[in-house]
Amino acid sequence: MLAKLSLLQTLRNRKGIDGLLFAGWGGSLVLILGLFVALFFAVGFWWVYWRSADMDTWMVYEAFLLDDGLRQEYFDHPGYLTILLLGEWFRLLHAAGLLPANALSVLPQVADNAASGVAWMRATQAGRLLSLLLALSFLLSFAGLLRVWLRDWRIAALAMFMLAFSGGMMMEARTMRTELIAAGCAYTALLILLVVHRAAPSVRLLLVALAAFLAMLAMENKVHIIFLLAAMAPLVVILAPDEPRQQPRVGIATAIGAIMAAVVLAWLAWPLAHAGLFDPAIVAQRQALLGTGFPLQQSAIALWFALWIALYALRARLDAAESVAAVAALIAGGALGLLTLDLRYDLQNVAAALNPFETMFAFAAGSHPDLVAGGAVAGGSAFKLVLDGIMLLLARLTFVLASSPRPTIFLEWAVFAMLIYGWRRGHRKLVLQAAAMIGASLAVDLVGTVRGLKLEYFLITDPLVIMTAGLLLVKMPELQTHRLTYPLGAALICVTFAVGLAEPVKHSFKRDRPLDFCVPHYNKTQRIERFSFCP
Repeated sequence: MLAKLSLLQTLRNRKGIDGLLFAGWGGSLVLILGLFVALFFAVGFWWVYWRSADMDTWMVYEAFLLDDGLRQEYFDHPGYLTILLLGEWFRLLHAAGLLPANALSVLPQVADNAASGVAWMRATQAGRLLSLLLALSFLLSFAGLLRVWLRDWRIAALAMFMLAFSGGMMMEARTMRTELIAAGCAYTALLILLVVHRAAPSVRLLLVALAAFLAMLAMENKVHIIFLLAAMAPLVVILAPDEPRQQPRVGIATAIGAIMAAVVLAWLAWPLAHAGLFDPAIVAQRQALLGTGFPLQQSAIALWFALWIALYALRARLDAAESVAAVAALIAGGALGLLTLDLRYDLQNVAAALNPFETMFAFAAGSHPDLVAGGAVAGGSAFKLVLDGIMLLLARLTFVLASSPRPTIFLEWAVFAMLIYGWRRGHRKLVLQAAAMIGASLAVDLVGTVRGLKLEYFLITDPLVIMTAGLLLVKMPELQTHRLTYPLGAALICVTFAVGLAEPVKHSFKRDRPLDFCVPHYNKTQRIERFSFCP
């Protein structure tokens, strides 16, 4: 009885942000990641291999092809890094004796149904373990860089919890999806650019190059990420600090070194870029879709980024040497990222990464044939699709009209409330910055509505909502101790945990089999005659 009274008293005494935490920085990381890993093995790791068949089966199949030295067959996303890492992971586990079958040539005969099922199961579990490691890397980089940006470990720890148990992360850590690597690289790049001004000159250029490198890697795995990258450009300018520069400027010699590195790497990457933009087959496809073979959209993307780079240079008061050096660093990092496509060269990967809009439009047209009329873009159908997307997005925001396993929606409600609070308290600039972040998130989500704003797309914008909430809490410290912060924060934590875990639990009870795979030599796995789950 006394113990219960003591617990109740402790809960009553809890208040504000501090009341939501049970340990310090290190302890919080251990608790969150420990629970995350424990739930992975409790719910997800032991699913039968065909439980999330569409991407899991395709990615495992592509890794089997890679380890047999065969050509990649899947290029939709294009999934380049996921396939490359998975193939090397299989090779490593096979060499260690932990994965019996790592390639098509060593798979059991299709007639041996039981052995075939076991081989696919072990390979899929190995892939899930890789996804877990990638998810943990994403969470650690997100929390660590967020702490550096906001300078508040408490907010960073809570943000890590919100991301870890968001609906997208919960499923992406249990399946082999291309969004995980793409979003991880993109948000690491964004946070690097938000803190880069605090570093020494030479380190600043290296960090800028690293951000560009990561952005290119994100594109190579999921071309849909281009919308997030495009939104990042103005956000970096909008969120640029007003504090006076504390570090010395980049010198002439350092700038010359950056330019030389950019020239060399761009020269090495040029054959890839030229092939991806000007191969005759690619030009013909662009001509049919847009009415011109010239890379108009790529030019527009380049101009978009150039505009925001110039605005950042003006706002940060960069001199000519530092501005040129920064641009050189961006080119060098992007070129180095592009060169990774040579690790397992295929023109279709290069074409997908360098022609994102064409790739996505061709993919979307498969679900919405009315988008294309006479081989070209049908404007009326595209406009209708946008209107339908806005309605779906608004319905999703209410959660009631269109529910989803996305607990970050409730955090978004809290952000809207904080925006109103901040505006009434006179934090106009902060509110506009946060509104820009939320607006960018909604804009990227709107694009995702073309594909029904599926759970897999949540990971692309959820971190941005979490960053917005963290920024508002840090910049309005009175909210950290507000009387409503603890009860609402505790409720939000509970809801995030429950809703985020709902989809993995739901998948654990699924019994329907992917019978559409049960045709001889299914089009995504053409070298497989049949699967063990087929009748």
